[in-house]
Amino acid sequence: MKRRTTFLIIAMAVLFLPSCKREESVNIDQNRIYSSYDYTYDANANKSSMTATFRLDNSGGQKIELSYPSRVSYNGEGLAWKNAMGYYSLNRSGNLNGGSFSFIDTESNEFQNQVSNLNSVEIPFGMNSISKSGNFFLPWNGVPLVSGETIKVTISGGDQTLSKTFTVTAEGTSHVILDQYKLAGLAVGTANIQIEREMSSYLEQSGLAGGRISAQYKSRKIAINIMN
Repeated sequence: MKRRTTFLIIAMAVLFLPSCKREESVNIDQNRIYSSYDYTYDANANKSSMTATFRLDNSGGQKIELSYPSRVSYNGEGLAWKNAMGYYSLNRSGNLNGGSFSFIDTESNEFQNQVSNLNSVEIPFGMNSISKSGNFFLPWNGVPLVSGETIKVTISGGDQTLSKTFTVTAEGTSHVILDQYKLAGLAVGTANIQIEREMSSYLEQSGLAGGRISAQYKSRKIAINIMN
């Protein structure tokens, strides 16, 4: 039995390790590096999170680990490599919205891309319940949507075993309709609601493979009651 268990562990390791393998940037043409940058401010935790992911050729390519002297930073502060996830990250207190990512490749070419100065968005003060009996009109505290932005509302937690999301992308919109069909899948009882504003665009500076940069503002989580 012990030998069989040992064999299974070794077999799983052999299968798992290739999937975790990363290409090193020194081994490839630097113009084949596709860069993805993400900035998220979570108002609930008052924390900013920055991540950078590098891939071969496109957004679905093999992940790349940067080779010295290549590096990536946000506002001059280096991001740390997370081997298990295959990307670089940095977390800091407060809202660092509007900063910029800097990537320097092995040939000392530098590419800088600024995070869109994203507008804040919050759940209206005093909203403490949602009825499942029909569509629910939910305005938000913040400016209307501008071109390229998305608003997403998530209801989860509390007495809920499932989460439900609602999105809107129409420019000039200042509310979200929580449709009855999705609300019907929620359980009567407690839940948390959070609203998020996101902007995504192509990179202004990059190698030939290109890339994207996105910014998210996540509101404070509000406890609510789901009612019939």
